[in-house]
Amino acid sequence: MNHNPIYVVGHKNPDTDSICAAIAYAELLRAQGQAAVPVRQGELWPQTRWLLQRFAVPEPSLLRDVKTRVGDLMTAPALTARPETPLLEVGQLMRERSIRALPVVDEGERLVGLVAVEDFATILLEGLDPQLLDKVPLELGNIVRVLGGTVLVAGNRPLRDKVLVGAMRVASMQSRLEPGALIVLGDREEAQQAAIAGGVGAIIVTGGLPVSEAILDLARQRQVTVISVPHHTFTTVRLLNMSIPVGHIVRRGVPTIAPDDLVDEVKRLLTRERTLPVLDETGRVLGVLSRSDLLKPVRRRLVLVDHNERAQAIEGLEEAEIVGIIDHHRLADIQTAQPIFMRVEPVGCTCTILHELYVAAGVAVPAPIAGLLLGAILADTVLFRSPTGTPRDRQAAEALARVAGVDMATFGQELLAAGSELAGKSAEELLSGDFKEFTLRVGQDSILSYGVASLETINAAAVAARREELLAAMRARQERRGYTALLLMILDIPHEQTEILVVGQEQRLAEAFGQPLVDGCLLRFPGILSRKQQVVPVLARMAG
Repeated sequence: MNHNPIYVVGHKNPDTDSICAAIAYAELLRAQGQAAVPVRQGELWPQTRWLLQRFAVPEPSLLRDVKTRVGDLMTAPALTARPETPLLEVGQLMRERSIRALPVVDEGERLVGLVAVEDFATILLEGLDPQLLDKVPLELGNIVRVLGGTVLVAGNRPLRDKVLVGAMRVASMQSRLEPGALIVLGDREEAQQAAIAGGVGAIIVTGGLPVSEAILDLARQRQVTVISVPHHTFTTVRLLNMSIPVGHIVRRGVPTIAPDDLVDEVKRLLTRERTLPVLDETGRVLGVLSRSDLLKPVRRRLVLVDHNERAQAIEGLEEAEIVGIIDHHRLADIQTAQPIFMRVEPVGCTCTILHELYVAAGVAVPAPIAGLLLGAILADTVLFRSPTGTPRDRQAAEALARVAGVDMATFGQELLAAGSELAGKSAEELLSGDFKEFTLRVGQDSILSYGVASLETINAAAVAARREELLAAMRARQERRGYTALLLMILDIPHEQTEILVVGQEQRLAEAFGQPLVDGCLLRFPGILSRKQQVVPVLARMAG
């Protein structure tokens, strides 16, 4: 699995061209053996949703930003241990993998706590205090595993968390025996016999020394476990400390993070903790993030389609790596650190370029993708009524219509009708549907900001009836975002004419467009205007 796929993304407030170009290019990249995912920055237009449903193509996932997240850097899957795992095995695992902390999880992989190298240092230091041997949590299975022991007699007496070392006279040892304790002995048979008779839970015979049948028979009678280990007494006692189940020393209640958390926001936690467990919404451990993970050069890879302007690009762009741009707009202000694949051409629709990329690559366009590309071309050129349309757009559309198996004229009318429904939409929704922001530099230090919305309709009278409502929404957005001016292009498709509602710089805009200002806010034009070719250039000249 590729953990760093190429994300193909269009501009903010994505129109049909933006969405379909992202889907089509991601499909082409996958056909060429690359991991690619189409994503979107905003909600779908009704027209776009209709088109996707028409050809049974899933909607791209919503991606609000490409800032570096925990999931981009975390080590996954995480190396984990169960609470019952002996400390020795956990420590060996951490040393072999060169890690400083390890999550402890239950049977459902949910976090119990964290054990770190520092915790082992504490155990080893405290293990030098003989008094602490009274507190060793004992589990026979762990003891046998850690000591490499052999069970000579499997008794059923329960063990207490108390360890004794029988390195003394038998009489002295007997005075210290406690029922259920674990005692470490050599091969002194009288001491072994006294320990069993004294009711201990288990005896460990060190050095791999033989144990007599008489002692084994006595242990069976008293149900005392007898274990033979190859180590001498000192090593045996030290290893007993390391047989403790890790669950007894695990640090609980440690800080945790989620894969979608921003790395910038969790860095402060890593100043206090070397390692942070990464959990899903159910508490399951997905991975870990450590200080060393922050050094990984992982950046999300992006292909930008239908835009190359910073104001329209996805948030966090500076933290990502742009690997391609496919567009049909003017060159703007996006910069890259390395040379990239770039295709920016003067056609009416980005999807025209996408069709040509399929042809150049020798990859057949799947029928559903052909339907999307065709729909985008027809929408962006307003059925070739827009001045942005070119012979290349028409040629691509005709070829795609054959692959998609649709009649282009009938399909085009259905598409425009799906995108021009006004009922049930607020003025803010109408304004936001196809909205783009443009920043233009004036001199060295001044920047002007314009908002230009576009609204296609087959019922211009219904739009005119809501003029005051639209103007109020435009004024509110201008004040909220500080635009120099805000324009709403209303494309009357049946009558092939355009009206532009203006808020801010009304008279200057009227003069720049060479049209009289109607009612102090309206400009009228014959024909279907292009935002790209006929509106933005006027704004640029005003700024210049």
